[in-house]
Amino acid sequence: MKKFLYILFIGPVCILSMLSIAYLFSREEPLFFLQNIKVNGLSQLGDKETMAKITPYLTESIFKVDVAKVREALTSHPFVKEVSVKRVYPFSLLIDVKEKKPSALWVAPDGAVYVLDEQGEPYRFLGKDDVRGLYLISARDRSDVKNVFNETNTFIKDGTLKKGQLSEVSYRQGDLTIFGFEDGVEIILGKEDHKARLKKALTVLRDADKRGLVIKCIDARFERGAIIQERKG
Repeated sequence: MKKFLYILFIGPVCILSMLSIAYLFSREEPLFFLQNIKVNGLSQLGDKETMAKITPYLTESIFKVDVAKVREALTSHPFVKEVSVKRVYPFSLLIDVKEKKPSALWVAPDGAVYVLDEQGEPYRFLGKDDVRGLYLISARDRSDVKNVFNETNTFIKDGTLKKGQLSEVSYRQGDLTIFGFEDGVEIILGKEDHKARLKKALTVLRDADKRGLVIKCIDARFERGAIIQERKG
């Protein structure tokens, strides 16, 4: 009985394998001829630009494709963070691209606006669809921008702030000021104790909201309390 079941199983498998081999050898193209290139993960990098970078390393045979060079060519692009390249036999090349994630915007001293990646590094100019969900950092030097980005992200990660609450963070000669929240409130944090001052300002803001006050500015640089300016009209 077991022998019969084994034959019943192995027979169709052999027939299917023979048909597959016959199909492959009956095609006009050579066996393992590269026909399909699938690229996943592109949103900022265009298809044409991607193909232009990898075409010099493609060959007719899937075996001869220089996978390392394809990966290197794409990884060298400023928009790209990681690349995975895999042969999918018999005819395809699968490329998975992980792009850098737009995380904030930086207004440089010359007025140019750059997109910052997850590390707070500028990697490209602002595009038409880049403003949505991104807050603005206004600072002079790249090192200042990265420091401000890292500190702001700390506020967000520990729950002091929500990313959607921010519209702008300004850094001038050591002074940090943030803008945002529902009514575009300005919170002046000064040169030190930024987290403690921010928490104090947010407490003042919540209290003002309960009392029906609309706040324009909170100056939290004072050891005891804060100075508030109401919005008129």
